[in-house]
Amino acid sequence: MTTKTLTWAASGTTINEGSGTLIAEVFDGDIMSLAKDWPEELAIPTLIVPCGQHMGADPEPSADLLAQWSQDSWGPFNEAVEELITVAASKDCQLVILPGAGGRLSDAICTVTWANAHPDIPLLIDPVRWLTPSMMTDLSDHLIRSASLCLEIPNIWGVVLRSVQTDDDGHLIHAPTGEGLITDELLDRTIRTIPTQRRIECL
Repeated sequence: MTTKTLTWAASGTTINEGSGTLIAEVFDGDIMSLAKDWPEELAIPTLIVPCGQHMGADPEPSADLLAQWSQDSWGPFNEAVEELITVAASKDCQLVILPGAGGRLSDAICTVTWANAHPDIPLLIDPVRWLTPSMMTDLSDHLIRSASLCLEIPNIWGVVLRSVQTDDDGHLIHAPTGEGLITDELLDRTIRTIPTQRRIECL
């Protein structure tokens, strides 16, 4: 498999080739908000849509989260995804789902199960987005497990390479590769083992 390296600036919403050519844009919202209001001015080849708001802190057992994680939440989520796939196709745009903690595809196990039930829907895999602060004591184990599970995902559009660090409040924040809590050696043993046509380096 030939792998292309792309870049994603931490301060931006676009994924680009080294030449600067736009490959994809990351939607500033999630599946449910895009389903309510597709931006008419959007004219890009690929739109990356998070499955939910990314969490940098450990989730609180709020009523909203409990409702989101319930079995009843799958129906509205799946309906929204199917609707968006149809809308995107009508606009010559490819829709790619970005799983992560805080969204319906909140961990690797859930994502694998959902992806195998929807094998035609491409996913951008960012294992760091599945992490929460309580996982930092077993960071290596979590990344190894996630990377292993990702081998079962049928339609990986790309894999994000980045690190993570904690701020003064103990929340997780982005760190570029080579910095933060995920060493290059740990990336080599985990995230870089996931086969993909596109690796996205976060700057």
